[in-house]
Amino acid sequence: MKESSHSISWGGYRPGAGQKPKWRNGTTATIRIPQLLIEDVMRYAQLVDGQSPHGLKAEDCLSCILDSDTQSSKLKLVIAERDRLDSECNELAEKVGDLHLQLEETKQGLETVTESNYLQVIEILRAATGLKPNAGGAIKKEIKRALDLLSPKTPTR
Repeated sequence: MKESSHSISWGGYRPGAGQKPKWRNGTTATIRIPQLLIEDVMRYAQLVDGQSPHGLKAEDCLSCILDSDTQSSKLKLVIAERDRLDSECNELAEKVGDLHLQLEETKQGLETVTESNYLQVIEILRAATGLKPNAGGAIKKEIKRALDLLSPKTPTR
């Protein structure tokens, strides 16, 4: 086999080799954005990076993009949806907080129900079933007694 007189020097790291970056402002990063905004965001990024063929300045970029009716309406829709979701999240967080408080109050109430209270309630309700109908509110009175035994005792503040 014949050996070549020149050395093969491709592959591996070599200073200055490889594709040149298209962006002027340093390294790039991958981001996730709604597909609806891809063109607008790319256009804005290119303008800020100084890739504008029209010689626009960075401070003019956002207003230039938002001036277009279609782009502005897309952005407004996305912002409105974001605001709606933010509001919904806040409402849900508030409801979760309220439910958490209710749960804590219920736990405290259940801790006050002792076995003897429970047995008393059963006795009261059994006795109330033997009362005559229309006994002048006697049944209601007994049910109220049972509920009082089961009701959580709210601590005084």
